[in-house]
Amino acid sequence: MATTKTRSRRGGIKIEAPPITKHISRTLDRYPDGGQILKELIQNADDAGATVRKFCLDTKQYPENDLMFPTLNLFQGPALLAYNNAIFQEEDWEHFGRIENSGKETAALKVGRFGVGFLSVFHITGKALTN
Repeated sequence: MATTKTRSRRGGIKIEAPPITKHISRTLDRYPDGGQILKELIQNADDAGATVRKFCLDTKQYPENDLMFPTLNLFQGPALLAYNNAIFQEEDWEHFGRIENSGKETAALKVGRFGVGFLSVFHITGKALTN
């Protein structure tokens, strides 16, 4: 991973991490395409204790004048909705935002401890929303 080195005023070396977009791109380049994304989402749901998992692929293009708000036009295009009935705990949200530090590494019973997890969705989108 390329980094930039610069000298600080005190003579030490300051190392800057690459932009997160480069890190995600390089990670995904080493990751398989195809159904792996759904597998990762299912693993995440299983690890969270979900008993229900549902997927919906919406390929509709809605007329702009039918949208509830004009800004919804930004979300036009195909969408994959993934639902599960697990409830995120505060710790889950903390781990969710960490790249390659999900907290599952030492959890022997967690299926997703080996995978890329939610990061895999960036194979098919530049924008991922959670709720």
